Amino acid sequence: MVFKAFIKNKQANKAIALFNEIQNPNDVHMLLLFNSCAQLKTKEALDLVKKISKQIPKSFYSNRHLLTSLLDALMKCGDVAHAEALFYSSKDKVLPMYGAMMKGYVENNLAQKTIELFNELKNPAGMNTVLLNQMKLDDIQSSIPIYLIAIKAVAQIGDYSKAQSIVKQIPDCLLAENQIRSALIDLWGKVGSVDEAKLIFDKIRQPNTIEYTTMVNSYGLNGMGMQAIALFHQIPRELLHEATYVCALNACSHSGLVDEARLIFKNIEMKTMRIYSTMIDCLSRASAFEQAQELIDEYERNHSPYSTMYS
Repeated sequence: MVFKAFIKNKQANKAIALFNEIQNPNDVHMLLLFNSCAQLKTKEALDLVKKISKQIPKSFYSNRHLLTSLLDALMKCGDVAHAEALFYSSKDKVLPMYGAMMKGYVENNLAQKTIELFNELKNPAGMNTVLLNQMKLDDIQSSIPIYLIAIKAVAQIGDYSKAQSIVKQIPDCLLAENQIRSALIDLWGKVGSVDEAKLIFDKIRQPNTIEYTTMVNSYGLNGMGMQAIALFHQIPRELLHEATYVCALNACSHSGLVDEARLIFKNIEMKTMRIYSTMIDCLSRASAFEQAQELIDEYERNHSPYSTMYS
């Protein structure tokens, strides 16, 4: 379907143009439109979401996929109040609707509301009994996104006690999931408990790129630059990614390890804007302003100027 292809290839405006040509859009067309608007995250996209949502036939509201898409679009376009009104007026909520709201809160820097909604979801009272069952073993895979969002919210808040509370609620069977492990390493690093992060990391037989990178970042966030660099040098070359280099350079930057940063930077074959920017920040923090300017000039010889390099 052309509509889906446009969305998949991040061509939301073309998808919207196609929608406007449809005389009698059905619920699937509207769902795809909301997905397109969610990609754009603009005021114009929000206005379109509101306009179309007012035209939705009442019969379409039984389509929980459509409602989830609408909630996601409203949240991504920044209209939290409208999304909340729709969410709380919906009688038969499903797990993805909670996920859309929780993720939206995090994206709108309202992490505490994510935690509150997670706690509401975990409360077995009343109408949440069905949802609670969805998060148990019979449908455990569908609950992974919910736990990931909750973990991310606590990481955003940076509260150790909240981290402990969330982790205790994660089923044991999920603790071996790659996504959960990476999220927990990130969480413990961001609440200042590197030992907890390392305990999880050390249990991984063959860490992947994300797990290595997250552990390097956890060290860096907590001023443990030498440990970050030691781990970085253990990473197989084929697993090194832009984010890995950025985290390693950041760790050097925050620990004053300028020489180590220079060595890492020198050995990077494909230097991206983010890598240049991070190295420039490292040099600037060390008051090596001339070298920082040289890197800016080097980058701009082959690329357009980028504002973050000057901030």
